[in-house]
Amino acid sequence: MTAEEQTEPLEVQPETPVAEGDSSVGVAPSPQRDLISARVSDAFEKVPPIGDRWTRWYDLPYKLLWFLQTNWRRKIIPKPAHRAFRRWSINLSQFNELERDRIWDPTDRLHDFQVPADEHVYTPAIWVIELFPPSAFARLERAIDRNGWDRDRWMSGAQDTNVNMLLKSRARRGWSWWRMASIQDINGTYMMPDGVRAQLPPEFSYIDLKSIQVGSGLTAVVAHIQLSELGATQLDEVWHQPHEPMLTRRDGRLHALDRMWAGFHVTQTARERLHQLARRWMNECCDGFFGEFNSPQTLIDMLILDQHDPTDVSEDRGRDQSDAFRALGITETRVRHYTSPEIPKMHLVPTSPSLARGISTDRTWALWGQRQAVLDSATYMTGYGDDPNRAIAHRYGDAIESFLVTLAVSDLLETVEARYALLRDRARAQHGRFKAKVINDLREQLLTLSIDVATLQRDLERSWKSRPRFEEEAEFTIEYSPLYRPNSDRADEPIHMNTELRKRQKEWFEELTAADRDYRNILSTVASLGASVDAARTGRRALRVAFVSLAVAFVTVVATDVGDSSLLHEVMEFLRSRL
Repeated sequence: MTAEEQTEPLEVQPETPVAEGDSSVGVAPSPQRDLISARVSDAFEKVPPIGDRWTRWYDLPYKLLWFLQTNWRRKIIPKPAHRAFRRWSINLSQFNELERDRIWDPTDRLHDFQVPADEHVYTPAIWVIELFPPSAFARLERAIDRNGWDRDRWMSGAQDTNVNMLLKSRARRGWSWWRMASIQDINGTYMMPDGVRAQLPPEFSYIDLKSIQVGSGLTAVVAHIQLSELGATQLDEVWHQPHEPMLTRRDGRLHALDRMWAGFHVTQTARERLHQLARRWMNECCDGFFGEFNSPQTLIDMLILDQHDPTDVSEDRGRDQSDAFRALGITETRVRHYTSPEIPKMHLVPTSPSLARGISTDRTWALWGQRQAVLDSATYMTGYGDDPNRAIAHRYGDAIESFLVTLAVSDLLETVEARYALLRDRARAQHGRFKAKVINDLREQLLTLSIDVATLQRDLERSWKSRPRFEEEAEFTIEYSPLYRPNSDRADEPIHMNTELRKRQKEWFEELTAADRDYRNILSTVASLGASVDAARTGRRALRVAFVSLAVAFVTVVATDVGDSSLLHEVMEFLRSRL
């Protein structure tokens, strides 16, 4: 049970989703019957607040910790110890919250969500993308050679290797896109003459790699991962399972989750696990710019529902249904709808990690729709197999893959901006002594980013002028949902998402170019200062060497000059006469 439910009346529960963990976690005060509902009061009578009894295992250590934090003891205990006692007290209070969460009725809509028995979700495919600007091109060449993607390419009738096609395309003399490789599991049964067999996760059936060339300096590799029956139904199985209250650790603290929040956490984590498998495979087999900077790749997964049609505006989706879809990580649907005529009867949904804590990054998007509605509106569905779910994924795969390039460019620029900020913020600490080695490291990193930014800016602007979109790219429009339109002055102003993304990318390039220019000017100044410091340091070392050489020469002369007239003899006689 969350803190909001302890302090607010039952009849004023919010309709809009709240972020998990927004409420402050601590020791709940003793409930007052005139302030809260009888139902909540009864729960506190069955499970009193922590510290009210002596019979439970956590009461005694909690009282001891509370005793050490009160009155004069608070003044003499060191602050680190006091913070530790406070943290331990809060963690102990979560066991009390967990015990209270377990007594709630599993059918209580305030503490659990119910998935309709006839509603199921199927995940036929995941698309994940990696980008290869000039700084990462060598990585792509090594990946092709290491994984053997050119070994049997001749069997499909291809007259050129992937490496040669890459070199031609990056010189503007080749194809704008081509199928790079088809990979199936070692035990796979697909007939692929030019395919590659590799050890894939059991959740994957096969992977189709597509290379998309943007200008001469950017190559995008999109992996269309078809999930096996195990992977495609995994999310649905977890979604329909009963979920019991549980403890999780987040940010170094324990958090008690009731059945609803536990269901959110477990279901979203199951979806996130499939995403992690896809990104991990990409990092291991085809790592590029995102892999180099340890940044998550842009990803889209497809969710096919049996009953609910998200594009049907006449369908009233109540709180129960909203909670069930929130468990899947589908949260951004009440205000805006992302639709595309190239992919009819499906909605694109961004991920909000603040509302879907089980999903780790906002670079995750979902494309969801109702199976029969999508099939009825689709054209040219022949030749994609008997499975309707996989047929939908294959039918719209090209549109999704091209659109993914536009999304990934924005994420690449975001990563570059974060990298510039990291270099700026750590420059004084890392390069404060003006050492030549660290200055060379800084120069190398800035040079790499400068080449990538300048090349991408030139290629993308040229590409945008020559063609309004990439090959078969799905064009999405953002519109306010019917529920939100009466409350918004901008309700009748649809936003062309692709155009807005390109406009923001152009502004991003201008900002990064200006920042790069400033950083390179600063680097030139730092390099000059470093050269002066190195020269002064070298001069001091030369003086030390000269003094040491003089001393060695003096000792050598004294040691080799023997006899009554030697300098050593005269000094000894002088000292003897004085003494």
